[in-house]
Amino acid sequence: MQGNRFYEIDLLRLISAVLVVLFHYTFVGWMLDFAPQPRTECFGEYSRYMYLGINFFFIISGFVILLSAKDGEPRKFVLSRFIRLYPAYWLCVLLTAGAAVMFSQEAFQLPWTDVLINLTMLQSGLDVPLVDGVYWTLWMELKFYALVLIMVWLRWIRFLPWFCGVVLAGSIVGLSTSLATSVATFVAGFPHWAGYFACGCVLYLIRLHGFNWGYGLLVLLSIIFCVRQNQVFAQILTDFYQVEFKAWIVAGATLLFYAFLALVALRKNGLLRDPRFYYLGVLTYPLYLLHENVGFMMFNAWHTYVPAWVLIAGVLAFMLLVSWLIWRWVEKPAQVWLKRKLLPKPETK
Repeated sequence: MQGNRFYEIDLLRLISAVLVVLFHYTFVGWMLDFAPQPRTECFGEYSRYMYLGINFFFIISGFVILLSAKDGEPRKFVLSRFIRLYPAYWLCVLLTAGAAVMFSQEAFQLPWTDVLINLTMLQSGLDVPLVDGVYWTLWMELKFYALVLIMVWLRWIRFLPWFCGVVLAGSIVGLSTSLATSVATFVAGFPHWAGYFACGCVLYLIRLHGFNWGYGLLVLLSIIFCVRQNQVFAQILTDFYQVEFKAWIVAGATLLFYAFLALVALRKNGLLRDPRFYYLGVLTYPLYLLHENVGFMMFNAWHTYVPAWVLIAGVLAFMLLVSWLIWRWVEKPAQVWLKRKLLPKPETK
């Protein structure tokens, strides 16, 4: 743990992840027939909006990734991202593919060649089926990291405010054209998702340099983007699921989260800056990677034997436990070893 760590963000990450888990377990599973039971229509009236955890993740990522890039060393940035992302990801890909075989559920099985390509994390860009549907967000993350890497490599980080302004303004315009509904939403970062990363970057810039009128304009663009993207995406989801997603709810929730993250990011002494939240944050990544398809398979296998809410709660608790085990016995040791082998050692006087 680090003395300058934003421990509130660890808490926000886990909350965002649990929201996504509940969205899948209590809405997507039965709506899309991945796991017809347990069917939780009453709770689905509320849990349908929990997909917003994805928006929250992207905003957080835009803020924290710049902490990794601030020293301006491209090689160190690439290696730190590799060490952070891949060890747990490789294990979760193999566990998910193995679970599909173990549970004998063909709907979740892929050829071994596709599984191997998934290990690269580039499968969305290569038009290869995903081992787990949640992996689409990793493709968005990788593209954002690539942009940051280019800016670090060319030493253009000083132009980041202009970059954020262009991304936000361009996204707002793009969301007002046919591009907003014609683009491959879960492959293309623009115009739906790039703006959320920019929103997080704006908060980082204000944290670093203080507030001024230029950053105030970027905050205004961030608010307009959040409102517009949620208006458009709510309609896309309404058309897809054939149930209403109210735009004012999703836009309002996103803006509230953005405002809260701004308070967290800009306060010197956060009210929730508790080091114990670190141990919640470490659960987030493996939980997110592992929960969806494996959870659906467990529902399909056991729903006839276990009451609905007991099954949902039990699977969620199981996923949290497995996430801790992955972090404790795989992710953490692998990261320590890789950092020692790959990252430059600090100079000693």
